[in-house]
Amino acid sequence: MTKLEEQQTDEGYKYESVIRNIGVAIETGALLPGDRLPSLRAMSRKSRVSISTVMKAYLDLEAEGRIEARPQSGFYVRRRLREIPAPRVSNPELQPTRVDSFNFHFDVLNAMADTSIIPLGAATPSPELLPVAELTRIARQTANSHENAYGYEEVAGNKKLRAQIAFHMLEAGISAHMDDIIITHGGTEALYLALSALAGPGDTVAVESPCYFGYLQILETLGIYALEIPTDPETGVDVERLSQALDSYPVKACILQPNFNNPFGCLTPDDKKLELAELFAARNVPLIEDDIVGDLPFSGVRPRAIGSFADNGSSIFISSFSKMLAPGFRIGWIWAKDHRPALLKRKMAVSMNSNRPAQLTLAEYLAAGRYGKHLKGYAAKCKKQVGLVSAAVARFFPENTRLTRPEGGFLLWAVLPEEIDTDTLYYQALAEGIGIAPGSLFTSQRRYRNCIRLSCAHPYSDRLESALKRLGELAEESSSPNGKTVGGGNRSG
Repeated sequence: MTKLEEQQTDEGYKYESVIRNIGVAIETGALLPGDRLPSLRAMSRKSRVSISTVMKAYLDLEAEGRIEARPQSGFYVRRRLREIPAPRVSNPELQPTRVDSFNFHFDVLNAMADTSIIPLGAATPSPELLPVAELTRIARQTANSHENAYGYEEVAGNKKLRAQIAFHMLEAGISAHMDDIIITHGGTEALYLALSALAGPGDTVAVESPCYFGYLQILETLGIYALEIPTDPETGVDVERLSQALDSYPVKACILQPNFNNPFGCLTPDDKKLELAELFAARNVPLIEDDIVGDLPFSGVRPRAIGSFADNGSSIFISSFSKMLAPGFRIGWIWAKDHRPALLKRKMAVSMNSNRPAQLTLAEYLAAGRYGKHLKGYAAKCKKQVGLVSAAVARFFPENTRLTRPEGGFLLWAVLPEEIDTDTLYYQALAEGIGIAPGSLFTSQRRYRNCIRLSCAHPYSDRLESALKRLGELAEESSSPNGKTVGGGNRSG
């Protein structure tokens, strides 16, 4: 490490120390709302850091909504925003449901792809959060150094990439062999292959409720019924109700996203993961574990996969680099044992193989050890953005709004007053250039019509805040009996 790099690392530690100490002081009541923080110079002396480091820490705390600057006066602890409660546990009908929502899904997905729309609905990270320049450089190098770099790859995927993925999966507690890994065209193909291998038309698959709408699209295409299971927005699927469902219906498989699920963003505790692993093993029901954002914990500790708690060869683990590194590369993977031959057969029939240049690039990137450093900075930015969007919801959205408190990823689930129809709100917002994901997308039943999923995957800005403010005003107008804004939509508690 060079002297400059050592200095930069030292400053980084000192900066984090200032942030942490002020945060502890606020949380413990040593600093109360309205209290003045030490001046830049005083904090610099007290913390033994440069004034510029203190300024950066104060500005970031201000951006997070924890402190505020007052002209000619200094920085103060911000007065508390109104507390927004978490959503209640979902309560869907515990019976298989035919999925029939393709047309609306198609319209919303097309709107999400429109770059002119303010992206509060699309769960696609901004290029500003991803190592685009580094991946571009590696892609050029691999194109020049690999023979037939633009040719076809093996059906199972590039060997070096599969080996790197197997090594990376140790972080989730899974000891995987590279030969049991299949590279796919993103997480969507991984899901399609897994579901088509485990179930067919007329069969039933259990899912969380609400669940990622991509599951429902695939279930609809394959003619499979969805069995929605009640889910806690803080701890994940209800194990007792899931057990009841497995007793009541011939469930062919279950899809779960235990680490920062979509749309709640919740993290299933380890004791509950163990209980789920034992349940699936005892009932001989395959689990499709979707771990697409498990690499983005706010705590810095990578959560374990359900698959790490029991050696259930009939279960399948899937993930992707689309949310972590490069959405356009469309590189995902499946780890499976018992079902590997069936999955390979379907892979050959559906796409034969996946993007070779992208696989070569990611293999080199992972082998160079850059991924961990990127994830650390990425998760910190997502945590900050989730906090800022949450604070904006507290300021601008109607009273009685409920909001999730994710522990990782970049998604929020907002429950608005019952009289608000977010399908209608979606079209109203879209007409003003604002994209959201209405709650009805995330269920096979007619539920969550007063809910929206908000994406925090883009850097917070004045433009984004203005969109959230306007969205809150539109929601207020929808909840008002006479159609007029109640309270202006701008509430600070």
